[in-house]
Amino acid sequence: MVVQYGVYYTHGHICAYMQTDCVISKRQWISVETMCHSRAGSQDDKGKNTQRSRTPLVDNHALLPLCQPTSVMKTDVTPLQKDHLVVMAVEFSISVKVHRNSTGHLIRLEGVAPLMLDWLSVRYNFDYSVLDSNATSLEDSGPHLPGLISYAVKGECDVILAVMVHSQNRLKKLELVHPWFYAEIAILLPVPEVLNNVNAVIKPFQPWVWVALGAASTAFIVTLLCLNRYLKSVKQSIQPSDILATESIYMYVVATLLNQGGYISSKLTPIRLVVGAWCLLTLVLLNVYNGVLTSYLMVTPYSLPLMDSTEDAAYDPNVRPVLVKNQAGDILFSTADKGLFKALGDKLRANPKLRCNSSRQCVQMVTSLPHQHAYIEDFLALKEIIKDEYNRTGQCKTTIMKVGEASRPTGWALRKRSTYSEKFNRGMLVLREIGLISQWEKQFEANSRPCFDEDQNYRNDKNKKKPLARLSLANLTGAFAALGTGVLVSFLAFLIELLVARVTKKTFAAI
Repeated sequence: MVVQYGVYYTHGHICAYMQTDCVISKRQWISVETMCHSRAGSQDDKGKNTQRSRTPLVDNHALLPLCQPTSVMKTDVTPLQKDHLVVMAVEFSISVKVHRNSTGHLIRLEGVAPLMLDWLSVRYNFDYSVLDSNATSLEDSGPHLPGLISYAVKGECDVILAVMVHSQNRLKKLELVHPWFYAEIAILLPVPEVLNNVNAVIKPFQPWVWVALGAASTAFIVTLLCLNRYLKSVKQSIQPSDILATESIYMYVVATLLNQGGYISSKLTPIRLVVGAWCLLTLVLLNVYNGVLTSYLMVTPYSLPLMDSTEDAAYDPNVRPVLVKNQAGDILFSTADKGLFKALGDKLRANPKLRCNSSRQCVQMVTSLPHQHAYIEDFLALKEIIKDEYNRTGQCKTTIMKVGEASRPTGWALRKRSTYSEKFNRGMLVLREIGLISQWEKQFEANSRPCFDEDQNYRNDKNKKKPLARLSLANLTGAFAALGTGVLVSFLAFLIELLVARVTKKTFAAI
């Protein structure tokens, strides 16, 4: 006995129908919760025009009892008058999202593809049910792991809801429907790591500026020491206050460099000219340093990105591109015979581990340390991945880089020599023409903010005011590091002084 069964989600209830020897009409719903108990007082039987969201569900074990005769089943029903299509679906961003219950059974389908299928079923007067399967890929993954295409080849399903890239091999097995989705290739990259801001205190000046400042400080100290020595040699003609102490010269240089000021008691013209030149130098350098330092403190430093262009993914040995095997990107790169895509295909063939079994595995490879992997996928799918990762972890660990290549047309597939091929092609064109597909795509497109904002990344809005940023302890890491270094050096100098004083005291005691 051939059993044709399906389940619909309507008015908040999960309902099932079967077409067997004990036929249940689509208007006579059977609640799965009560199995074979019929719904009394159906609104359809009363003639009311109700709108149903017919999202099919299949549960082999749960629906088998429906064929058993019971006292509550009606026997005066008529068979289904419409054609019935068996549908299989591949889960993909905005196209199909599968919802399951706690036991793993399919509850409903959500996305653009179910809405399109519902619209086509009304326009061309057919019913459909969903055949659930453990297969997650289109192509066969092994002798015991058939893909969804094999079900259509064997005649077990009529329609495959997918974003399927057209190829010669698939055209031999299937009737490919006119494309409805245009995939834009993009790359998922790890977010560059936030670097420590310790070196912010030395960034305002380039190395040669620091060298010049050190040379100027040394020249100033040497000049004052020479002048001081000369003044000591002609002690008779000058006052004692004009002779500088050696310690005061060093402390004056350090104080002026730290913007603390200092005092020189000498009134001699040569010394005042040297000190004046030094003050002018420190005035300019310190103001420039403070201004540039503020800019460095306000900017959060990041490490260099993993890659700067698509060519890096193909030719840089430090970048490892990953993708889901037997999907659109894998077929596109594997069949390319020249150019950048062929180089990517060669890299994937050289390392089979770069082909993931699932999108989740690819994302884990991208976020793993050290950062070496880049996930190639459709742009909208990557936006949904970023959204799911942010909802799961609360952190922005990945970002998107657009490839810039032309969009690739993708669509559904029917079994070979299907009578609905022409109808589905016409229906796709009508849906695209009246704008329903575009409207539904916007409805189900994932919002990847705050981790990735397409407007912020690809638009240069000069009139938009940026919010004021506040300094935090993370911005002042360099200043605290410099302060800690100074305290440590001072403490070491203090210990050395204590040691020298103790040694000197013991030496004089021994004498």
